[in-house]
Formats: sequence, structure tokens, C-alpha cells
Amino acid sequence: MRDIRRTWKGKAVLAVAAPALAVLAVAAIGGRGRAAGPPAEDYTVQAGPSGTIQGRVLYVGKPVRPVTMVNTEDPAYCGSTMVSYPIRVEKGGVVDAVVWIDHITHGKAFAFPKAVVNQKKCAFTPSVVLMAPGRLKVENSDPVAHDVQIFARLNPSSNHVMPKGSKPLELTMIRPETVTVACDIHKDMTSYVVIAQNPYYALTRSGGVFELTGVPPGTYQIKVWQKKLGTRTERVTVRAGKTSNVTFKLGA
Repeated sequence: MRDIRRTWKGKAVLAVAAPALAVLAVAAIGGRGRAAGPPAEDYTVQAGPSGTIQGRVLYVGKPVRPVTMVNTEDPAYCGSTMVSYPIRVEKGGVVDAVVWIDHITHGKAFAFPKAVVNQKKCAFTPSVVLMAPGRLKVENSDPVAHDVQIFARLNPSSNHVMPKGSKPLELTMIRPETVTVACDIHKDMTSYVVIAQNPYYALTRSGGVFELTGVPPGTYQIKVWQKKLGTRTERVTVRAGKTSNVTFKLGA
């Protein structure tokens, strides 16, 4: 993935190009509170022996400094300045990096939570969302208006004004890619929605820890992406009933 510049109504905003997620790999599943997608053409749900991949995404760069922007819209609620951290580091690891297996053709069913992005305290929450191809809900819990802009390559791009008290938006995102969600009113607000090509995606937690379970035996390319640190690739071999370990090192 790489950062690129997009425009909307003549104003420049930051967008993110997705990795090469060209195959629509979606499996229908059941289960309360889980997202289901249409049947996949090149990914099949197939029971069988499996293993686990565990790992960490370590940060080896310079100390992370916050980014501060002057805010002139709704300062009484949002504040006169908006502070963000382009890289979250906890216990030496990168938090909210996306880790996934590339080009896997069979295995477990999708089991991501329903995809919801909320606007709360003048920030998109969460800042990174993983979802199966399907429906994305966007909410506004703030007492101020937001202008929700969707920047995509393979899915529909759109623009939605959400005054306070607005009903949630329901957006269809069925093609695997990474979509940028931005607010044109409050410039520091950005979120990323990753529409997965298969069920083997995870967000890193504190310490940069991640885990992928139910992986069929085989040798795979496993990738990591973070919005400011880019993409890295490693190879991993999975054996039935075993746990394989992978460590990534990212630095600014």
C-alpha cells in the first residue's frame, strides 16, 4: 500500500492505495454479530487440519512525534487544535497494523465483527476497520456535523453530510481493497476500512502482537501494512496442529 493524493471538491485529502487485492474472495457465514458476504469464486470454505500463525510487528524507527493541526470548525466541542499520532507504538510494537495472508484459496469462513465506524469526539473510531465484503455502517455520535467522504478505487466513492442526530449510513463495500474515510470539515479525521480478500486478516494489538488461526497447512506470503510505514512481506510455513512464528520490523 502507498499514500497518494486525492481531491474532492477541489480540496486535497490523503487517501491510501490498496494492495493487490484483485480477487473477490468472500464466504457466506452465519452467526450473530458477524458479517457475511456473497459466495466466493476463488475462495472456498473447506474444513480440515490447520495450524496457527503468531507474531509481532516491532517498531525500530525514530521516536514517534504527534501531529498537531489548527482547527477552526466547532472549536468549542472539538478544540482549537487536533492532535494525532500517525504511528501508535505500545510496548515496542506497532498497534493497528494490518496483517494478512496473501492469495490463500481455501480455509475457514469469514468471522469479522460487523463493520461500524463511529464519529466520536471529532475522531473516527476505530481508526482501522477490518470487514468481510458487505455492508459498512457509519454513525455520528457527536453533537456537531461531519462530512463523510469515501475514497475508493474498486468500490463506490461518495460524499455524505451527517448533521448531529443523523441516522447511520449504510454503505455497500464488496470489492477487496483499502478505503479511506475522511471528514472535509474537520481535516484531522481519517479512518481506513480494509475489505478483506479472505478471512486471514488481523489487527495488531499492544506490543504489536497478532494471531491468525485455522490456517490450512502450506507455505504462504504473509504481509503487514501500516498507513505511514508501508508494507512488508515474509514467508511462513504452517503445519497442522503447530504454531508458526513471524516477526516484522517497521521503521520510519
